[in-house]
Amino acid sequence: MGDSEQLLIYLAEKGALKKEIELSTIKISKEFKSSQQTVSRKLVELEKNGMIHRIPSTRGIKIQISDKGIEKLRNIHVKLNNLFTAKASAIKGKVESGLGEGSYYVSLGKYYEQFKDKLGIVPFKGTLNVKVDYIDFINLISNQNKITINGFKTENRTFGDIVSYKVKVNGVPSAVVIPKRTSHDRDVIEIISGTNFRRKFHLKDGDEVEISL
Repeated sequence: MGDSEQLLIYLAEKGALKKEIELSTIKISKEFKSSQQTVSRKLVELEKNGMIHRIPSTRGIKIQISDKGIEKLRNIHVKLNNLFTAKASAIKGKVESGLGEGSYYVSLGKYYEQFKDKLGIVPFKGTLNVKVDYIDFINLISNQNKITINGFKTENRTFGDIVSYKVKVNGVPSAVVIPKRTSHDRDVIEIISGTNFRRKFHLKDGDEVEISL
């Protein structure tokens, strides 16, 4: 999204969608976090493209978004709405090596029993790390039931809750597990299953897998 479109959205948020508003380029530049010269140039550009009506005033500029500008904002809204509401039944991801922590956490008795009871999975003692497009992943699981694996305490340590979602990986029943504390980037997800995926599918780092509902 370009600066002009962002400025148009800013003006709409200020009320110019429904009525004429009065602003100064100094105020806009501070709130829009840009230079006054850039703001002035972008306002001229929006006016030339028929997106706004503007006239000088004693306190700055009177601005109202035009019908063409409103239509532009509607198009932006539709694109963003489609991005966040379009539902895919499957996404692709690439296998990555982990830090070796997965096997430790999966084997902890109080987690292990909940994986069996709540997810219906007798897990292989290790996780499959998969790099995905984060937005695609969120869209995939957005309507899935969130299943919480409860944390617990030992004498020496506290183990936090784990959020999980049932999925399939290459058609095999599995679950995405998201610890509250993780060393992974958010676009790297951990997957548990009763299957050793690397062995079953002869996977190596960089190989692609399908995650589906």
